[in-house]
Amino acid sequence: MNASPISDHELEGIFAPLAGYGSWALAVSGGADSTALMHLAARWRDIAAAKVKITVLTVDHGLRAEAAREADHVARIAAALGLAQETLPWQGIKPTTGIQAAAREARYDLMTRHAHAHAIDCLATAHHLDDQAETIVMRLKRGSGPDGLSGIAQTSYWAGVPLIRPLLDIAGARLRATLIAAGIDWVEDPGNSDERFERVRVRKAMAALEQAGLAAGDFALTARRMRRARAALDGATQDFLRRCARLADEGYCALDRAGFAAVPEEIALRALGRSLEAVSGVPSPLSLAKLEALTQGLRDGEERARTLAGCKVTMRKHEILVVREAGRRGLGEVELHPGEQVLWDRRFTVAASTRASSPVTVKALGDKGFSEVRARLRRPVGLPADAAHTLASIWRGTRLVAVPLLGFDVSATGPGATKGSGNSYTARFVNTHSFRHAQVEVST
Repeated sequence: MNASPISDHELEGIFAPLAGYGSWALAVSGGADSTALMHLAARWRDIAAAKVKITVLTVDHGLRAEAAREADHVARIAAALGLAQETLPWQGIKPTTGIQAAAREARYDLMTRHAHAHAIDCLATAHHLDDQAETIVMRLKRGSGPDGLSGIAQTSYWAGVPLIRPLLDIAGARLRATLIAAGIDWVEDPGNSDERFERVRVRKAMAALEQAGLAAGDFALTARRMRRARAALDGATQDFLRRCARLADEGYCALDRAGFAAVPEEIALRALGRSLEAVSGVPSPLSLAKLEALTQGLRDGEERARTLAGCKVTMRKHEILVVREAGRRGLGEVELHPGEQVLWDRRFTVAASTRASSPVTVKALGDKGFSEVRARLRRPVGLPADAAHTLASIWRGTRLVAVPLLGFDVSATGPGATKGSGNSYTARFVNTHSFRHAQVEVST
């Protein structure tokens, strides 16, 4: 049966999840799905006479010679639709293994950094019904429970930016039919037929499953029903976090030790997962086996510090402390210019006022920097040292200039300056949604 193009009367329902946002970014690679998302968003904007600002973001991974040409193709279509478009290059050394996962991580990092820098409220992607079905099949293979089988969430978060998937209930064939009806071309990524990748193998197997009576819509129905169970568990988790957890503006989390030991194991596991995701900004699903082992060790009262998902977890007298771990490679550095805002370590947006005198570097405060801040402030800081070491701090060469979240800014009124109107730098922790609202992905 031929797939029907998407009609105008369907658009309001499709884009309802984005209706509350004034500025959108669309992730568009040039493939059929994302090109259809771009076309549909422009149609919705014109029909609804919406004042929303829409920007098309295309990542040039530099992995194929055709990538730059494909980005130009997207730019031409976006211009024809009256949409702004930006191409974001993935620079630096590329991995030789785990290419798809690394490219996905780089793609979302680049787009969310751009969103923070340009005051974009949300990022929309073109995941659709077939993607949902493929995801559930892959998770069935791994023995996933309600979380995995609830499929791709309509909304999740990356570095504090809402990722919204408005096309999850629409089959890929309808997206292609829509483009054909509109006379819009798309590009085909050869990676979509490379059977080295699991998703490609599953996609090809879906045809056989459909012949056996298992269509993509059937898997989507399973996902919707599993989401009901997941929502109930997440509600109980949220209640526990409200009562027994504290997510600090400085980017660390403290869980009440007695409360953590007393709740059902499933709730403790989910609460710890939320804490790890918020503190680390971890982009990938947590390993369920590792999360279970860490949860059990904490509930058994094991005192030794452990690490997972870029975090260090330690037991204190009455609390379980979850802080960011710098790791062997550190947390990286970002250059910050006067009047600019940047995203650092997927956790903090850091901004410089126009009165800042010159470019600076944002990096982790570290042990030495924290010692300097305490000496110059001459007052208790009230922050665990492990958490302070990975705070966003501002440096000019080897000179510490500011630690906004500790109220330290030498450009305000001199050494030991505290928060006030004279400060040149500000910082904000962005991952609160991961803790309070988002559903943490867990894999086996």
